[in-house]
Amino acid sequence: MATDKKIPMYVLTQEQINQIAAVAGKEAVQTFRAEQVKAEKKRAREENKVKKTQKMLSSYRRIKATLSDEAEFTKEEQIELRWKFIQDLMGSAREAVSKSERVIQDGEKRRQEDLYCIYRIEKATEMYREECERSGSEEAKRRYRELSMMYLEDREYSVQEISQVEKVSDKTVYKDLGIACGIVAVYLLGI
Repeated sequence: MATDKKIPMYVLTQEQINQIAAVAGKEAVQTFRAEQVKAEKKRAREENKVKKTQKMLSSYRRIKATLSDEAEFTKEEQIELRWKFIQDLMGSAREAVSKSERVIQDGEKRRQEDLYCIYRIEKATEMYREECERSGSEEAKRRYRELSMMYLEDREYSVQEISQVEKVSDKTVYKDLGIACGIVAVYLLGI
């Protein structure tokens, strides 16, 4: 026994069809624009990570030089320095102690932060070096060498010097450094 179910049919006027099309068009445009904004934000975040990585790598030599110039105070030396502050400023000892204590703590905190920054940079670039070597790609290995010359080695190289050493154009060096910093950013800052 077959039942014929009739599906109701609606008759739309041309004006109603135009209204439906207009609403659908508006929705499509809004969805497209929202996706564009989302993609632009993602691209900006990625670009920001690369710039932040380049900034961190640029400061690597400076931080490392500062750390090697600074003498790390042992606990005994810190106690002795604090005691000297107290002896020198017996009149206002409490105020001097708190100020000198803050100076010592701030200096040590900055030093610890710098050490951590150096550790993170070295770890990230080491992981990138290993990735390049495993890939077997000469292009990847060249990118690591360029990154190393630009940011990590004791002697600072200019883009022109790197291009001469690697026998590529300056434009290629800039492009390679951008790609390398993008990869190092993943190791350094996460996804």
